[in-house]
Amino acid sequence: MSKRIITGVLILVQIVLILSCSTPPKEVRVITDRTESHLTPLMEYYTKKTGTKINAVFVEKGLLPRLEARPQEADIVITSTINLLETARSKDLLQAFTSSRLKQKLPASFRDPENYYFTTSYRARAIYYSKDRVKAEELSTYEDLTSPKWKGRVCIRSGYHEYNLCLFSQMAATMGFEKTRSFVEGLHANLALPPKDNDRAQVRAIYEGKCDVAIVNSYYMGIMLSTEDQRDWGLSAKVFFPNQNDGGTYILQSGAALTKATENKKEAEKFLEFLVDDYAQQYMGNTLYEYPINDKLPLSDVNKSLGDEQKEVVDGKFKIHFVPLKEIEKYRPEIIKVLDEINFDNK
Repeated sequence: MSKRIITGVLILVQIVLILSCSTPPKEVRVITDRTESHLTPLMEYYTKKTGTKINAVFVEKGLLPRLEARPQEADIVITSTINLLETARSKDLLQAFTSSRLKQKLPASFRDPENYYFTTSYRARAIYYSKDRVKAEELSTYEDLTSPKWKGRVCIRSGYHEYNLCLFSQMAATMGFEKTRSFVEGLHANLALPPKDNDRAQVRAIYEGKCDVAIVNSYYMGIMLSTEDQRDWGLSAKVFFPNQNDGGTYILQSGAALTKATENKKEAEKFLEFLVDDYAQQYMGNTLYEYPINDKLPLSDVNKSLGDEQKEVVDGKFKIHFVPLKEIEKYRPEIIKVLDEINFDNK
C-alpha cells in the first residue's frame, strides 16, 4: 500500500474519531398550550444566548391527555393554567426540580411546596366595565354581579373554559361550595348573552353595547390596546379588581414543570431557571402583559394603569387571593356538575 493511501486512511480515521467524540448539540423539548407567537421569541432568545435549541410542540387543546399518551415526548411542560400541573402531578407525570437557583428565586406562594411545578407569571380574573355606562363605585365584588342591578348586563365566556373553571373552583375553596353554586346560578341569571367566544369577544360586546360588565383576564387589555383592529374595544372599557376589601382578586397562573420521563434534567432545569430570570420575567410583563412573579420588577405601563379608579389599587398593584392548587382541583368535578345542571352555556 502506498504511503499516500496510508496517510489518507489515517486522516479519514481521525476525522471519524473527532466526529464520533464531538458533543451533540444541546436541546430541550417543550410541550405547551401557550400561544406559539407568545413563547417563540423567548425560546429563540434563549437559543441565541446559550446555544441550546428549544424544540417546542404547541398544543391548543388537550395538553394533559397528550402528556399522558406521550410521556417521553418532552422534558418540560409549560401551561397557561397551572392547575393542570397539579393534575399532572397526581397522575405521576412530573418530577420535582432540584435547582437551588430556582428554589432561591421563586417566592413560596408561587411554587409547589414539594417543588413539582412553579408559576412563571400570572394575570387577574378581573371585571371589565363600560367607561360610558358604569362607574367604578358601582362595582365591588365578584358576588355582587349576581345582584338585580346587573340583570341582563353581564358577559362571560363558556363556563367550562379553564379560566372559569379555575375561577369558580377557587371561589368554592374559599367561600364554600353552596355559596359558589348560588353565585354561578345568579351570574347565569344576569347574563346578557349566551356564554361563547373568547375573553376579548366579551370586551367587544361591551364596546357594541350588548353588555356593560364582563369577567375577563387582565392581560387582554394590553393585547387589545396593542392590536389595531381591537384597540377600540379596549378603549371602551376599564379594568376593576374585585374583592379588594374582601380577600382579594383571584388570579390565573401560568406554570412550568419537569416531566417525569425526561432524561435531560440538567439542560431542562437551566431553561426553567431562565424563565424566572429578569429578562424572561420582563418579557412576560411587557410583551404578554402578564404580571411577573418577581414583584421588584416594574410593571408595564398598561398594567400600571389598570384599576386606576380604585383607591385600594396603587400603580396597578392589587391584593391577590391565593388559593392552594390542590384545593382548586378538588372542586372542579363538582363545579362542572353545577354547570351541567343549570345549562350554563345556554342563556
